Amino acid sequence: MRHLNAWSWYWLIWVLAFLIPELYWVFSNAANTLSDTVWALEDVNMGRPFDFGMWTDVHWTIACVVWLLFGWLSLHLPFGLLR
Repeated sequence: MRHLNAWSWYWLIWVLAFLIPELYWVFSNAANTLSDTVWALEDVNMGRPFDFGMWTDVHWTIACVVWLLFGWLSLHLPFGLLR
């Protein structure tokens, strides 16, 4: 606890502010989740999600941003790399 400061509490609250409503909607109405909102913005064809020829520029942009973010987080949080 000695390392906690105002920013630590901010990030904890930020994560909980996302997780609480997200988990609520996952179990009550998945149409209101972040995933469904992003898929609506991307206009994803859920019947053929891997048909890359049908992906719009918005879909490619969001996919690349998410892949870069997850790649960075997978090295940064567990190992402290890419500071």
